[in-house]
Amino acid sequence: MLKNLFFVLFLAFSTSYAKENTITNKAVFDCAAKDLTYIATRLQLIEKTYLDFAELNQKSDFILTIHSHCTPIVSNDALFFYTEKESEVIKNIHKQLKKLSLSYHVEIRACEIALKHFNIDKSDLLQEI
Repeated sequence: MLKNLFFVLFLAFSTSYAKENTITNKAVFDCAAKDLTYIATRLQLIEKTYLDFAELNQKSDFILTIHSHCTPIVSNDALFFYTEKESEVIKNIHKQLKKLSLSYHVEIRACEIALKHFNIDKSDLLQEI
């Protein structure tokens, strides 16, 4: 009986201690590149980083900033800015952005100055932005 009581108390303490000492990894990822393949690999890196921390039972609080030449990827009409040849990559980038936002709670922000530069209205942004 005493062993069981000790085990329950130990379990309650260790769970409480773990909750209080949970590590939250915070990072801002910056995307300003023009090369779509590079952008796609960076988005995969964000996902991998999130999963690596999750495997260690650590939380993540990530923000992805989109600006400069990268900005058109956040538009619903992104294909307007790229060639037909690049359309498949854009579709995959849109899927990855959605996955990062919905599955991994990555906050995605687009630079307002860059949006104006590319004549992208806020109403034209992907829902996740």
